Amino acid sequence: MALKKRFDGRYVLTTTTNGKRKYFYGRTRSEAQDKYDAFLKKSETLANFNGDITITEWSEEWLRIKSSTITPGTMDSYRNIIQHYIIPDIGSIKLADLTAPTVRRFLDTRLETLSSRTVRYIHTVLSAMLKQAVLDEIIATNVAAKVCKPKLVKSKEMITLTADEIKLFLAKISNPEHRMLFKLAFASGLRRSELLGLTWSNIDFKKKTIIINQTVIKINNEAVISKTTKNAASRRSITLDDETMASLKKHAQRVKIRRFSTPNWIHNDLVFPGKDGNPIFPDSASQLCKKYASKIGKSSFSMHGTRHTHATLLIEAGVNFKVIQVRLGHSSFTETMNTYSHLTPIMEYDAIEKIERILS
Repeated sequence: MALKKRFDGRYVLTTTTNGKRKYFYGRTRSEAQDKYDAFLKKSETLANFNGDITITEWSEEWLRIKSSTITPGTMDSYRNIIQHYIIPDIGSIKLADLTAPTVRRFLDTRLETLSSRTVRYIHTVLSAMLKQAVLDEIIATNVAAKVCKPKLVKSKEMITLTADEIKLFLAKISNPEHRMLFKLAFASGLRRSELLGLTWSNIDFKKKTIIINQTVIKINNEAVISKTTKNAASRRSITLDDETMASLKKHAQRVKIRRFSTPNWIHNDLVFPGKDGNPIFPDSASQLCKKYASKIGKSSFSMHGTRHTHATLLIEAGVNFKVIQVRLGHSSFTETMNTYSHLTPIMEYDAIEKIERILS
């Protein structure tokens, strides 16, 4: 161990740990010594303390640890958050040197260009990474846990269609397979991933039900069939109306004709297969929605809007929120209420009218 004064006036204490040189700088001798003593204390109290590992290096190890316990879709979302947001800003910082103020500044900077929801997710991923490092006794504290998540701010109003606008939307679609995709989206409230992952074996035409137990997700910019759903509640069975079921029967014949007339067809039993039987790329479905929505003057309407439209029409018709929760596959009743609480006044007015009719 050696303590020297540098040309810039600072003091540096140099030592070798596990074959690596480490440097502790200070404006005074005592400051450099204090930093060395703090490092030594951590080394003694933590079984696997590593003062050299960076956030980038730890993120790779953390993803490897998580790979066996999470779905491919979740793994892909974690990797994207880390590669696009965490590594570019703080990846070179060593785990042991990361502080709560640094995390706070990092998140505040990201809020200038990203939605609050995305920044909250960045915080969640970073905190989970650091929590694992604490459990593994590599660092002493999860500093991200000391930083509050940014307040969730709704960036834009939810766009939905009326019943008449749905009819107009569907009428603008000349491709019958595309029309069926959106007809089912409006009739079921399924997520995009659930629609694209739906199979014929999970449609019961007699009972008029469909079972959702797999999805199509994006992994490394490819459409992949995942034998998982967003959460446990997403694995569900819902009932469809007669007209939609009749349309699905006709759609089944069209898909069968295309299947047997296409060389090298890859049979995945999908209700909405791509051109060769493989799943449709999720972003392609979203682009189609934008295309058809623009034709009716609703360019801001999104694929997710079909789901909101389904729920909104049910609420306006007086359907119980608990039923809507099950149909949408929400993990909790609270999630449904929080998402659609702005529509409860409609139900309130309806209740008042019913009371008046009962008492009159």
